[in-house]
Amino acid sequence: MLSNEQIIRELYAASEGHRTDPGKVVSLFTADGYMRDVAYGIEFRGTEIGDSIAGFVSAFPDAHRELLNVYVAKSVVVVECAIRGTHRGQLDLPSGPLAPTGYVIDVPSCDVFHLEGGKITSFNCYRATSVMLEQLGLEVS
Repeated sequence: MLSNEQIIRELYAASEGHRTDPGKVVSLFTADGYMRDVAYGIEFRGTEIGDSIAGFVSAFPDAHRELLNVYVAKSVVVVECAIRGTHRGQLDLPSGPLAPTGYVIDVPSCDVFHLEGGKITSFNCYRATSVMLEQLGLEVS
């Protein structure tokens, strides 16, 4: 059985732009597990989790998350990372779609995972959305 850290590293590997595997991402979650985009207050479950990852990679085909620090405490894994990529496809935002800008993003993020029995029960993504929007040329108030 994989360790909790190995499971999370598999999730990140399956979320990389050049080798995205939404089905693999979903398979790492429990049946009632969820992914929450804390900045936008949106929660994804089941295949929506994979769809969300695929949508992001569609907007940033070279998406990469550099894992800066990984902390493991029993069933909790916390990852400080930088989300990097080039905006080459439509990005669906709560305010509406954003056409490709060609701008590069380097967004600080902190992800908190809870695992049970070798599966992810919750994934809370604390991404610095205002930084990302500014890097994409949008005004942030």
